[in-house]
Order: sequence, then C-alpha cells, then structure tokens
Amino acid sequence: MSQPNPLQKYFRQPKIFISLPSKGLYYEPGTLLGDYNNVPIYAMTGMDEILFKTPDALYSGAATAKIIESCCPYIKDANKIPAIDVDTLIVAIRVATYGDKLSVDKICVECGADNTYDIPLGGIIDHLNSLKFENILSIDDEMQIRIKPLSYEQMTHYSIENFKLRKTLAQVDTLPDEEQQPVINQIFEDLAELQLDLFTTIIESVLIPGQQVSDKSAIQDWLKNSEKVTFEKIKDLIDKNREEWTIPDQKLTCGSCKAVNTLPLVLDQSSFFA
Repeated sequence: MSQPNPLQKYFRQPKIFISLPSKGLYYEPGTLLGDYNNVPIYAMTGMDEILFKTPDALYSGAATAKIIESCCPYIKDANKIPAIDVDTLIVAIRVATYGDKLSVDKICVECGADNTYDIPLGGIIDHLNSLKFENILSIDDEMQIRIKPLSYEQMTHYSIENFKLRKTLAQVDTLPDEEQQPVINQIFEDLAELQLDLFTTIIESVLIPGQQVSDKSAIQDWLKNSEKVTFEKIKDLIDKNREEWTIPDQKLTCGSCKAVNTLPLVLDQSSFFA
C-alpha cells in the first residue's frame, strides 16, 4: 500500500468558482461531474503552460482540452464539452493563473501611439453567463428544428477543415492557368459538403406532425433536398449563435488622441488557426 504524499497539502487549491453558461446542458453522460453552478477552477501548472507553447497541440485543440481537464476537475473529457462553455473556462483559468487583468498592447489606428491596456476578465465571464443558446427554429407551421452546440472536438474539427480548404483556395493562383478552375470547383464542392456535414451534426432533431426525426442519415437526406430558403434559415441561426457567443470586441480609448480603437479578444489559442 502506497504511503500518502507528505507534500499533498501543498498541492493546488481552487482559486475561483464559476457557473457554466450552458447550465450543464448538452453534456454527454460522464463528461461533467459536479454542480454546473459552482465549478472550481485551479491555476495552470508549469506543464500546462508548456502545452500552450506546443504548436501541434494548439493546432489540434489538444492543448486547450488538456488544460481545461487539468484546471477543472469536474470536467472529465474536455473534447466532449459544449463549445459555448469553452471561452468561459479559458477566461476563468487565466484569471485563476494570472489574475483578473489581461494586459494588451494596441497601436492606435488614428495617431500611431502605442498604448497598453488592462482588460478586466471577470466581466467577460459575467457576459457569457448572461447569454442564452437559441436551439429552436420553426421553418413553417409543420416543421420545427432543434439544434445543439458543437462539442469542442467538433468545433475544432470543422475549424481546421475550413482553414485548410480556404488556405488551398488562397494558393490557387500559384497553379498553371489551365489547372486553376478544376481545383477551385473541387474546393467549393468540398466547402459545400463540409457545411452540409456541419448542419447535420448541429441538428439534434426535426419535429414534424406526429413524429420527431433524430436519424442523422434522414436529416442529411432532407437537407440535401430542402429549398434554398430553408438552408439559409438554418445557416442564419447557426451564424447568429456563433456571433452571440463570441467574446465581444474590446473598445479601447487611445491615451494620446482619445480615439476609440477596437480589439478582437481571442483567448483560445487554438482558434488562431480557424
């Protein structure tokens, strides 16, 4: 029988407690163990910080997932958590590790002055917790669609695939003229297939008179044969949720000329590839 570690009392302790914006919904069984409204958050370890400097782990999203699991013991598989909780967890981990202020440098677009700002992160957590994920879309009097957030793993997958296709599209000009159009056509076909697959993944069920359809193959077949306006309604709701759940751009006032500058705030470093 192993002896208790005499250093155990010096192990990390929770620094803050947060609520999850998802309210504990959309979690697969066994993924979240504990009260969604009182989630303990620990500071990062030295090993966690090393992960954030590993390009392959960042690109795949593995670094973010492992750090969430390290700093939030309630979460047993961060790849399976709803993506709408990820930013809140990352912000909370940063607060637990470095404090509530995030120092950023921003060159003023008006006068060129170099400014340093301290952005309070606690307000971002409060903002994300105030949001509600819209999961119901009525197509007409007979059809209602229920959607769900992507998991972090799914979000990372679609972001990477979209990034790769658009990067290939940006490189088409390097090909001989006669080869460009077939490659462009294939890329747009692949983008359309990727969007179809994304919609199929996000749609949880389709309610029609007397039946609720959850079979993914049936849903995908319907999407392929639906009218353009239906496809656009689904896309609009997905885009609306994505924009709503993005950390708001920060409005920063230049210390020299008082112009207001806008700074997008991306804290999930895996998102830099999206």
